[in-house]
Amino acid sequence: MKILCVVEHGNAPSTRLRLRDCLDYYAGLDVEATVVPTRRSSVTERLRVLKEARRHDVVVLFKTIGFNELELGLLQRANRRIIFDFDDAVMFRDQKHRRPLRGKDFKKFLRTVRHCAAVVAGNDFLACFAEAAGRRAIILPTSIDLRRYHLKQNFDGPGVTIGWVGLSDGLPYLRHIQPALQRLSEMFPGLKLKVVSDKPLQLDGVHVENDPWQLETEQTNLASFDIGIMPLWDSVWTRGKCGYKILQYMGVGTAVVASDVGVNNEIISHGENGFLARTQDDWVGALSTLIQNAEQRRTFGLRGRELIEKRYSLETFAQGYAKLLREVARIPGESADSRGRRSFGRWNFSSRARELSGGDAVVISAPKSGRTWVRTFLCAYFCKRTGKPFTLRPDRYHEPDIPRMIFSHDFAEQRMKATLWERVRGKYLVPARELARAHVILLVRDPRDAFVSLYMQLVHRTRETPQELKEKSIGDLLRDRRYGIMSIIKTMNNWFAEFGRRKNFTLLHYESLRAAPEQNFRNLLSTLGETSPDPEAFNYALEFSDFANMQRLEVAGVFDSKILRSRDVRNPESFKVRRGKVGGYRDYLSPEDQEFAADALKHLDARFGYTA
Repeated sequence: MKILCVVEHGNAPSTRLRLRDCLDYYAGLDVEATVVPTRRSSVTERLRVLKEARRHDVVVLFKTIGFNELELGLLQRANRRIIFDFDDAVMFRDQKHRRPLRGKDFKKFLRTVRHCAAVVAGNDFLACFAEAAGRRAIILPTSIDLRRYHLKQNFDGPGVTIGWVGLSDGLPYLRHIQPALQRLSEMFPGLKLKVVSDKPLQLDGVHVENDPWQLETEQTNLASFDIGIMPLWDSVWTRGKCGYKILQYMGVGTAVVASDVGVNNEIISHGENGFLARTQDDWVGALSTLIQNAEQRRTFGLRGRELIEKRYSLETFAQGYAKLLREVARIPGESADSRGRRSFGRWNFSSRARELSGGDAVVISAPKSGRTWVRTFLCAYFCKRTGKPFTLRPDRYHEPDIPRMIFSHDFAEQRMKATLWERVRGKYLVPARELARAHVILLVRDPRDAFVSLYMQLVHRTRETPQELKEKSIGDLLRDRRYGIMSIIKTMNNWFAEFGRRKNFTLLHYESLRAAPEQNFRNLLSTLGETSPDPEAFNYALEFSDFANMQRLEVAGVFDSKILRSRDVRNPESFKVRRGKVGGYRDYLSPEDQEFAADALKHLDARFGYTA
């Protein structure tokens, strides 16, 4: 796979850390990267980007928001598989030096993101702005190359050195805590502040040792720090920072004190692997504690290194990025096939498109095809495996080990439920780009059983069902153009025609799940990347999602979602988890209705395997 990496500043630290340091790892993952710098003033360099974009599978814009609308449109025509990557609040650059916000950079950011197929953000704060622009962001924090960062051996040398490393544009943050550093210098004579940067710093009342930054001496300088610090003031710019200084200090086993701003409090667990500070007194207290306690410095340093190895290694970062690149590379280009799919009528211009985007897998089904059962099993499994309380929205935990799963009735809901305005906007449709990117699981059930369960839900459970619909007999509704069995069959056929031939497609039969739940749920987990499911979590999920148990829990009102709450505990037909019986339609449809349903079934695509 070939990727084109577009950077504004070829030697910027973030370019080195999020791109150039990863090139060796990418090569081992069969990802060939071409790095192209593009200055805002160079028309030639921008034309080269447009030319090269056609020759690559994916284009990645690294913090590049300088393209105008025309240039972005041309780039998108050349290659619509574009990723925007950022680890700074580029939309708030005015705030970097506390200047008033003008909004110019924010408009550039929105313009750029809206032309991209995916966004990679360095932290959750940044990701929120990408999502607000209509793109769900993948969070990949800037990480540490453990091949270059080695655990230091000496934790208790003569004297104590407080260290800071970074570009000179970050020196004002050190001046921000100058009062605390002056007090510490009075309390501990001989205390030294070592600054490793491209420009020197002088602070009155503080012994400062300046050392020019060089890649070759970075490890030595970091290891020479007894305590590493990362002071910040609180602003929309600093909240966008990704805590890389903290990771550097932890990477060599240096104890850390940092401002309690933004992502810093996600990396540092206060009192366990470092200290967080908000006020000048906090800084004095935290630093004086570590200055006087070499053993605590050592403990914090070892715990920090352990965290880096577990969550912030560059190898893991590169693997996650390569996975995303392959997903984006699968997005179809301007082929006749993709144009045909668009003419099929799939779009979503509503605010709900965000809810239906960003999934690792999309489970699509007609109503009453077993979606609640499948969803409950998967959520129970992943919550149990990660030690979280059960919920039908485990993505809210933001656990990297829990895949984001989107469940949708898609065209079925669009046809049965949507108003005219909702149809125009495509409110219930999964966006086409998501179906092209994510793994699609089509959950199907015999349309006759699905229809009968739908009838029971409309009549006995759904409050919003119009009264004239509730007064219809089951036979009349069976023949209804909007809710009847032919509507379900047409929808199933449309789905198969749209993505049944794709490689990222799995067909899952409700009847197979009922016959052999253990085997088929294992296969389903394998589709989601769980090739060796956790035995304890798997058995728990099987028991938890058992029909009898789900009915008991529904009666007791245990579930936190209205999706699994009984409408009327005295009426079994009003339960969300009703009977689940294969072939149960025979208990409700008259012989004449069964004959009509059998004739309708002849119109169903034979590849589904349902026959009259």
